[in-house]
Amino acid sequence: MIYLDYAATTPMGPEALHVYRDVSGNYYGNANSLHTRGTDAADVLHAALSTLSKSMGDASVTITRSGSEANEHAIHRFLSANQFQGHILTCRTEHPSIRDYLRSLDEQYPTLHVENVPVDPYGNIHPRDVETRIKPDTILATFAHVQHEIGTIRDIRAIGTVLARADVPFHSDCVQSYGKIHIPMQEAGLSAISTAAHKIHGPKGLGAVFFSKMVEPNNGLPSGTADVAAIAAFAEAANVQMGQEARTHIDALRAKMAEQLPVDFQVLGEIAPEKQSPYILGLLLPEMEGQEAMLACDREGIAIATGSACRSGDDQPSETLLALGHSPDTARTFVRLSFGHETSFAEIEEAAMQLTNIRSRRAKDAQR
Repeated sequence: MIYLDYAATTPMGPEALHVYRDVSGNYYGNANSLHTRGTDAADVLHAALSTLSKSMGDASVTITRSGSEANEHAIHRFLSANQFQGHILTCRTEHPSIRDYLRSLDEQYPTLHVENVPVDPYGNIHPRDVETRIKPDTILATFAHVQHEIGTIRDIRAIGTVLARADVPFHSDCVQSYGKIHIPMQEAGLSAISTAAHKIHGPKGLGAVFFSKMVEPNNGLPSGTADVAAIAAFAEAANVQMGQEARTHIDALRAKMAEQLPVDFQVLGEIAPEKQSPYILGLLLPEMEGQEAMLACDREGIAIATGSACRSGDDQPSETLLALGHSPDTARTFVRLSFGHETSFAEIEEAAMQLTNIRSRRAKDAQR
């Protein structure tokens, strides 16, 4: 199968898999136990946490069970510190884990008020739109670094500068940028970022929140026995992936796919390379629903997506596409292709040809 859904998840890398097997076989003790097996496991655990911390400039790290849980954990920490009272800035194009969590808190706490900052047709958030919405009681702003469906890279440095002037904590969902695109944590004044191991060829079931040095240290683990092997594999995956932040191959893959598709396939996101993640290509298909295209591609041995995997099976149009100004019918024509370092140019050519053929067959069927 030609796999073009790396934004949903990635296969475990050989280096991470080797570490996982090694630690599982040789350092299987409970890291909380005081005997040698336990302290050996604890040493491996602390080394892995240190590696993860260094990947973001010695930020304190809290391990979670997923990227979605990392988002919730970070947001909860800032809101609970303010007794769930105050004003929160976000936008409609955030990941469902953030949108849904904030919506539930907004309903649960009358003392909280969530406000959505508008996005432009490319998915950008303009600093001026953030600045004009800051209030005396704004207690948190949360904006993703890379938009998870169309791949727009937000200018979090400029947004962070505006928030810092008003002393507003800034959280960013960096699940689609960690290990792929440089995250300017200090330059942007970020208070916290969220990540997920399985997006960078690490194991599933692990996420992390990195807190800046300006936030009280909170190195932590989920309750229960720590999965030392998985956390060590996460750290190894981060180590490997950080060395692959050079985007030349991925840039070329995305460009080739875009140029080989029919001209009436509308490419979403930014045109300027510095504002667009090359790992993600969002498309609107002419007169064809994304779900139909995804199933047709699957029959041809090609894996693509119709949006966030966390909302698979949801027949509602993408909230992101609606926020960008598209109608519900147009939003349903959306598909997302996403690439990894393993993706080859031959696979890109085959996938582009199959998408073109699927569209042609669909057009002929519609004429009958």
